Amino acid sequence: MRFNNDISRRFLRAVLFFAAATVRAEDGIAELLAGRIEYDSELKTRAIELRQAELSQSQTALTNGFSVKLNTGTLFFRFAGERSFEAEPSISLELPAANNAALTVSSPLLVSSGDGVTASNTAFTLSVDITGNDRKKRTVELLQAGRAVTEAVRALQNRALETEKEFYQALRGLYEQEAALHTKNETRWTEELEFARVRAQGYDEGSATFRTARMELAKAEREALEAERLLRRNIAVFARDCGRETLAALPQSVPAPSSGDLLSLAAFDRSRYTELESAEWRRYINNLSREADGELGVRVEGGGTLNNTAFQSGTGDGTHSLNAGVSLSWRGLTLSGGLEFPLGAGTDSPAIKLSVGMDSKSLLSAPLKRQQNALAAQKELIEIENSGRTWDDLLAETDRNRSDLLWQRDERAEQFELYSELEADMRGWFERGIIPESEYRRAEANKENARYNCLITDTDMILYQIEVSLYIIAE
Repeated sequence: MRFNNDISRRFLRAVLFFAAATVRAEDGIAELLAGRIEYDSELKTRAIELRQAELSQSQTALTNGFSVKLNTGTLFFRFAGERSFEAEPSISLELPAANNAALTVSSPLLVSSGDGVTASNTAFTLSVDITGNDRKKRTVELLQAGRAVTEAVRALQNRALETEKEFYQALRGLYEQEAALHTKNETRWTEELEFARVRAQGYDEGSATFRTARMELAKAEREALEAERLLRRNIAVFARDCGRETLAALPQSVPAPSSGDLLSLAAFDRSRYTELESAEWRRYINNLSREADGELGVRVEGGGTLNNTAFQSGTGDGTHSLNAGVSLSWRGLTLSGGLEFPLGAGTDSPAIKLSVGMDSKSLLSAPLKRQQNALAAQKELIEIENSGRTWDDLLAETDRNRSDLLWQRDERAEQFELYSELEADMRGWFERGIIPESEYRRAEANKENARYNCLITDTDMILYQIEVSLYIIAE
């Protein structure tokens, strides 16, 4: 199954371009790695999860953005006698980003066959938060939505690195099997020489020495053939995982970094350490959430009502009025109050509105929640401290690994050079008939074993490079 959505294809092209750019020295590696990445189902899942996080972020932004609400209210039709129609439509405009500002207009309407259209108690109300937890809660929601996208991007990037890591781990395993095969071939040719020596010494075929030498040779030949069979089978599996039907031979070079390009964790600021950055983010966002829970909420509102029937004019009809109010909320306690002023001459005096509420569960649980928040804050600090210590340990560990890899590369390169020189000398002597073929083949097996040990070290350097990259947040 191939990538079938735009974001997956875009990311895949970027990954494949990067892979090709880093392995131009060996086209076989580039093609195999590209196939491994393209057919990685978990990478496709990460791409889908990134798109889901982006959609969720857009939805959160929409929820916390400007909104318009329309409502017809309950519609009432009367058909007997004087036919009439009653409704109470309303419109509400909300802008959460502007301190949760809201403008609401509602107007009861009466449409009758006799009186036509009449309206009373048409109310206009504008309200806004002065302080309160809603604003911080919206901030937390938006930050968390953005963080989800950031983490989805990192998960996708890390999965690409992990896929590359798995590719080189599998390739390293095959190089180890190749090296082991040449070791068994070296044993086989050694036993061939020993058997030839025993036969040249004139031992009888029925003697214990002759039979032991022949059995050891047969055992060595059998183990070499079995190692070769298993290697070919595992190469076929590796090729299939890379989207190839067959693979004639393993790549004979890998794009190992040079000594100067081999990453050192000490070159990065510890603020880019993934575990530490995540711990600090959790403390930051949780602090915002805790602050939002305990803040005093103050909301003010003001507006007016046309033909307010709560106040009577001199003719007995409703009159216009203005109103203003404030509401307070804090840990389960709510208090609201307001004044309403009639504007018509000869109308009633101003009206006062009061409301008090209490939620015992919220009030009683507030001290417990404060204690829980304090403990959570302590735990977050411990996580940050532990991450800092882990960073220090990683610095020492990766520095040791880096030094060991550089030493091992030089050591194995020197061994390969020595075995190559010996193999060249042995080949010349064999071609001139000075030594038997088995002795030359043994030198050849030792050289090939040294070659694959060099490839193993180069692969280890790539794996080290990937491992360090996984510790660090990409810029």
